[in-house]
Amino acid sequence: MAKCKAKTNSGGPCKAQARQGGQYCFTHDPASGKARATARKLGGMRNRTPHAGQADILPATVTTISDATKILDYTLAEIIPMENSIARGRLLIALVAGYINAFEIGELENRLAAIETALKARP
Repeated sequence: MAKCKAKTNSGGPCKAQARQGGQYCFTHDPASGKARATARKLGGMRNRTPHAGQADILPATVTTISDATKILDYTLAEIIPMENSIARGRLLIALVAGYINAFEIGELENRLAAIETALKARP
């Protein structure tokens, strides 16, 4: 099979095989423009991670620790199926910090409510 007659961006010859009956490879063949666009689109769609979180659990507004925790839960469900990367690792660490903050604040709210109840019950 013959080599592609096109030049690369760096000016060197393309090393790919020419298409059967043609002078250019799939990438450089002017007649395959629509096919290349379709292939690029399909390739991008195949690389997408499908949504794993349930958007219906998200609150319209965030007014309580419970609302914030629902957002954290949704985000965690979306991140878990993603491919490992440094950005994913950083996001997981940030989510853990968010959960810890929510738990700490929730616990402080509960303790404060218990103290207030005890003070109101005093004669």
